[in-house]
Amino acid sequence: MTAVSAQYLKRMWSFARALDLALVDEEVERGFRFAIGQRHGERVAYIALYLGKMMGLARGDLLNLTVAGLLHDLGAIAEFRQCHGDPERMWEHSLVGAAMVASFPAGEVLAPAIRYHHEAPDRDYSVMKVDPEAVPLLARILSLADRLDIMMERHVQNYRERETLGRWVTENSGRLVFPEVAAAFARVATREAFWLNLEQPDLPNIVLEQLEAQEITLSGGELDQGFTDLLAEMFAGLVDQKSKFTARHSYVVAETVQELAAALGWDKEKQREIYLAGLLHDLGKLAVPNKILDKAGKLDAAELEIIRTHTYYTHRLLTEAVFPRDLVEWAAFHHERLDGRGYPFGVASTELTLGSRLMTIADIFAALTEERPYRQALSAGEALEILAQGAGTSVDAELLQVARQALG
Repeated sequence: MTAVSAQYLKRMWSFARALDLALVDEEVERGFRFAIGQRHGERVAYIALYLGKMMGLARGDLLNLTVAGLLHDLGAIAEFRQCHGDPERMWEHSLVGAAMVASFPAGEVLAPAIRYHHEAPDRDYSVMKVDPEAVPLLARILSLADRLDIMMERHVQNYRERETLGRWVTENSGRLVFPEVAAAFARVATREAFWLNLEQPDLPNIVLEQLEAQEITLSGGELDQGFTDLLAEMFAGLVDQKSKFTARHSYVVAETVQELAAALGWDKEKQREIYLAGLLHDLGKLAVPNKILDKAGKLDAAELEIIRTHTYYTHRLLTEAVFPRDLVEWAAFHHERLDGRGYPFGVASTELTLGSRLMTIADIFAALTEERPYRQALSAGEALEILAQGAGTSVDAELLQVARQALG
């Protein structure tokens, strides 16, 4: 058992927001046949936590329930492209998500909670038709929390809407809703604060207060750098899978920037940190619709404006996930320029650290040597020649010489 700080939940919350940015993509919504709604993972986690507290769960179980709520749709992004949005296959996201969290701290608890979160007490209404007795309590709670959030409008529910939801839960107890969870919701629904909290921008802090996170213990090993590496690799894979033209882009950038850092004599720990930054540098691309990422022709002004937001979201998500400032900037400043004309922050050259400058070179090099919808992949030599055209303005001239030696 090891003490879990608020940092763990904040990190999970940030990555849940990244998932939400991807899930509101109109193509994914068509695959699901309904609009999932913004902040879905956050709201499901909050609703589940409230239900769990009402049912008397221990604080460690409440933390696991909250994390499972945040990540319950993790598999939806991982396998959406493979299934091409086929609504008949989208149930597979429960199995994929469960497999992905199995190696997390307390994965033996998180995995079944996510695997069975679409099950019901009546098998006719279950996705995998498992014996209702085999559905763990956390999954039973998630099942209702998920259904409720999908049914809710994105505003504070008025009394009539609350009554409608309560009536639906009561009428479906024993069929779509497990009876003990339905009974807990009947008690939760009488609390005004439960409804008002849902629309607050500081919902993560509200959840932390409810959990008393500093005092919670979590089984399953320490939250060490191995877990951070696992999380980074997992989300790098999700980002790269979002577009058919970026199959390994995040990994290539990470490997390239680490190679450049090694050439400069960085120590192993710093190399690891900039490798993580490379894995996560495009995390904000989860917010960019696939129709823009995969567009074969030139992007128009409106599309360019959208795609240019991805580094802003990378910065926000990694900051909220409590990553070190240097790592955040290495990841998020890869479209900044020495002449101050980069985006989205337009920082001056004096604000661009060595790591950020390395990341810019690594990202451009990787992009040029990968196939894109509008051109074939270039050779390493051709990519370096194009990079040289921006020496002193978009990229660091001295570091470009290092890149020629390391990558040429």
